[in-house]
Amino acid sequence: MTSFGALAERYGRARRVARNQAMPAADSTTSRLAARGAFVLCFLLAWWAASSLVLRGVLPPVAATLGQVADLMTSHEFYAQLGTTAYRVLIGFSLAFVTSAVLGTAMGKSRRVESFFEMFILIGTSQPGLFMAMILLVALGLKESTAIVVLAYLATPLITVNFWQGSKALDRSLGEVAQVFGYSRRAVVRHVLLPQLLTPAFAGLRTGLGITWKYVVIVESIGLTDGIGYQVTRSFQLFDLQSVIAWTIGFMAFVLFLEYAVIRPVERRLFAWRDRPGGRLRPETHRDPAKESDHG
Repeated sequence: MTSFGALAERYGRARRVARNQAMPAADSTTSRLAARGAFVLCFLLAWWAASSLVLRGVLPPVAATLGQVADLMTSHEFYAQLGTTAYRVLIGFSLAFVTSAVLGTAMGKSRRVESFFEMFILIGTSQPGLFMAMILLVALGLKESTAIVVLAYLATPLITVNFWQGSKALDRSLGEVAQVFGYSRRAVVRHVLLPQLLTPAFAGLRTGLGITWKYVVIVESIGLTDGIGYQVTRSFQLFDLQSVIAWTIGFMAFVLFLEYAVIRPVERRLFAWRDRPGGRLRPETHRDPAKESDHG
């Protein structure tokens, strides 16, 4: 039986290690926030220099534009247009992600499926997205359902690549070992396959969202009468560059909020098992036969 002194010693060592690991994490968070703040400051300084010295009279001033951004983001119109755009992205991306998960996993497991869809993936990852958007808008009509189809079609090949390569890189020996120990098929999928597919899934999520946010603005600009893209194009046609920039900043602010307030916290929670200190503490724990033989 392990003595109380040995347990206290192990507990104290574990607390010291955990505290030493937490301090660099806090410092790292502070440094990242400082770096992001420095980037924003440099951007604003470059904008001020360009609008005051290089493109004076062409590029709108920083203060006036940021004031319009504040007015825009407190108005009902902005959130109505943003909601329309976000809805199209959500539906189009969801269709692309589910399709890509099934298709990419099948391609990673079957050579026949891989050979059949390989050309589609190669064409889809290199085709001009603007041209395909124009073709589909003309063929299917200038309506919201067409915009969703365009987004799903353009995002599917790029997301599929992540699942395809991730499925091919699966350690199948782990599944065989789990089956030897009597794990059910459901348990193997949950505890062996899904954890290995989380990394390519999140890579596909970021790739797919990036593509759909880009192309939804293009589709709205050339074929629809509402949404952020339409508002930017309308301001451009009126030669109102300040409004173009204001709508763009508001749109990008929402995308950044989604990344830092939703996606990254979910990612940290799902991958927390990789950073748990318990796995690093075990190698440092040495067995002491003399203490373990103490039955005091």
